[in-house]
Amino acid sequence: MPKDSSPGQATRDPSTLDVDERWLEELGPGGAPPAGSVVEGKYRVLRPVGHGGMGVVVLARDLRLERDVALKLVAPGRLSESTRELFLAEARAMATVRHENVVQVYDFGEHLGLPYLVMEYVPGRSVAGWLEQCDEAGALGPIDEALGILDQVCRGVTAVHDAGLLHGDLKPGNILLGPAFRAAVADFGFMRQRGVAKDLGLIAGTPAYIPPEMAVGDSHQPPDAPADVYALAATAYEMLTGELPLPVYDMLSLYEVHGRGDRPRRPSAIRPELPVCFDDVLLEGLDASPKTRTQTPDAFRRALITARDSIAHARSASVGARVTRVVVADDDEDFLALATESLRHAFPGAEIESVTDGIAALHSLEARPASLAVLDLDMPGMNGVELTATLRGGEVGAQLPIIVVTARGGAPDWRLLSALGANGFLVKPLDPHALVAMARRSVLGSGT
Repeated sequence: MPKDSSPGQATRDPSTLDVDERWLEELGPGGAPPAGSVVEGKYRVLRPVGHGGMGVVVLARDLRLERDVALKLVAPGRLSESTRELFLAEARAMATVRHENVVQVYDFGEHLGLPYLVMEYVPGRSVAGWLEQCDEAGALGPIDEALGILDQVCRGVTAVHDAGLLHGDLKPGNILLGPAFRAAVADFGFMRQRGVAKDLGLIAGTPAYIPPEMAVGDSHQPPDAPADVYALAATAYEMLTGELPLPVYDMLSLYEVHGRGDRPRRPSAIRPELPVCFDDVLLEGLDASPKTRTQTPDAFRRALITARDSIAHARSASVGARVTRVVVADDDEDFLALATESLRHAFPGAEIESVTDGIAALHSLEARPASLAVLDLDMPGMNGVELTATLRGGEVGAQLPIIVVTARGGAPDWRLLSALGANGFLVKPLDPHALVAMARRSVLGSGT
């Protein structure tokens, strides 16, 4: 499976600036400050978590607010007036976007002469890591799981565009996957204003995800939303097929492939189990012309939803014998309504029964067989932990797929529930697409 291509060119001044010698002495392997060092007296470095074109990202502890954060620091060899300006522009850009599917920026400063950016730490992995794990397992990722991630990414990019910005470097490595199936767009290092005629002709980003018009098109037209849509569609193509849409691995192949006018193969020809209704959605997002390409990330998201909906009823006929009844237990009436609607979409034709406490859920599950149970962690009668343990200890619930949801649980709760045999754990406020993806995966297996 292809990995992320190397970054493209960016506008940077090659002349470096002076850096405090104490910083150079502190640096560890890869340009990261060593574990235990404290940045500006506020952030204690724990360990490196990544690196990019301008520097390194480390996990750190905010000593004032007692929370983990991600610190992005410029490497001394990359420091110039241009990179300093780019770094500040990235901080300002991220600060203007407030959305659950976009990594939040907390702070900006300088430590011993080098700028740093403090961001929300999203524990987990990136979509690039998700792809690598699929590759190592010798199997493509579940289709519904990929679609659930892509839905959130499109929402995040829509928020970026609504703020008047283009991300400029959307790719699997810049999409983080955190707890409760949350996806968050990160790394605004190549951000630019939408439709602004600045730096025309500049090619910035990662070659495999750069749209054709930036390589061989009219450089006098400033990029707008369709440029990010191309990168989104390229990412979606890779997640759903395991391959890049075109063999673009560096800047040279970028010019060659788009100069020849090469077009991607139909995705279903690469992955036969991928319904053909996704072919046109992905290929329209990858259209060579920004004028006829899908125009916005929200339009791309809706096209993916329409394609998924078109196969829902066909799928229900083949899985109806396995998914006949779902029990949802939660004392929050709003959540019950949302979960019921989402699960009806996930399993057309199945009976969805809602109850408001753990005892009622246990009686319902003992009275009639069910295909899935969705349980609140904190509810009257029996809580989610007690009910999961009771079900797993009896004949009725020994093999029953169980998903637990909570408004205030965390990693310790999931570790306990996992040990008891729960299949999944989601945190409120709940993304319906996350519930659908996890429910289908729990009931139908990893191939759907």
